[in-house]
Amino acid sequence: MKTTIQKLSLTFACLTPLIFMSGCAITNHARDFSGLTTPYGEASHLNTSKYALHILFGTYPLIGDASIEQTVADFTLAAKEDGASQVRIVQSDKMNWWFIFPPFSFLLTPVSTNVAGDAIR
Repeated sequence: MKTTIQKLSLTFACLTPLIFMSGCAITNHARDFSGLTTPYGEASHLNTSKYALHILFGTYPLIGDASIEQTVADFTLAAKEDGASQVRIVQSDKMNWWFIFPPFSFLLTPVSTNVAGDAIR
């Protein structure tokens, strides 16, 4: 009985911050290229990460939307705000964390995505 309560409290403690962060897009900017330019001109590097809670092994969004499509949309919005007229995406990744707390996470699955690239002015 005690181990079940400990597992449930650990699950709750780990998922609570995710629920509050769900739907958040975090974008980091790197503008210092040590005086160098890209082959496409002046640019800044952007890295956008998004976290959400999906259902059924990460298939459908429940709280937030961490799909690649939505993360690319947030990435391009951040690029526009940075003054870019073009973007060049160099990397994207999506991770369904269904294996973290089975069987609970089979139904409520934490999902994280990342898109990185250059915002070209």
